[in-house]
Formats: sequence, structure tokens, C-alpha cells
Amino acid sequence: MPLYDFECEKCNHKYEEFHTIADMDIPLSKPCPFCKETGNVIRIVGSAGIGDSARLESTKGRLKPTKEFTEVMTRIKKNHPASNFEVR
Repeated sequence: MPLYDFECEKCNHKYEEFHTIADMDIPLSKPCPFCKETGNVIRIVGSAGIGDSARLESTKGRLKPTKEFTEVMTRIKKNHPASNFEVR
């Protein structure tokens, strides 16, 4: 289930929520969890955190994925054999 970022335009409170793609607009009609005002919540569009440097280990000056990241990517590759990325 994707994680979406939202922000209240009135109080500038930023928060995240998990929703299915079909339900990603539900928080837009709900009140801000901080100031409780309705009609001011917007979805913030960003990029995925895959390969985020905060989740990488440094090895000899190079960044390398953590063991957990590699395991997740290996499972994805196994479950989607038509994918064209390489797990090292």
C-alpha cells in the first residue's frame, strides 16, 4: 500500500498516510489532523525513496544498498520475472 504525503495549506502541517491508489484522495476531503480545518489539505507529489542515501551503507567511498534493501529487491525480481532490473 503506497504512502502518501499531505499538507494543510492553512497551518502548513505535513503528514503521511497509507492508502490504496483508489483511496488516495480520501484525506483531501477530511479535516487537517492538526488544526481540524476542512478543505485545506493537499497531496504533496514527490519521488520514491528507492535507493535513498539514508538507507545505504558506505563501502570504500561508494554507496551500497543494505542487506534488507537487496532482499526486498530480490523478492520483487523473483515475483516479477519480466522485470529488467539487475540485483547484485
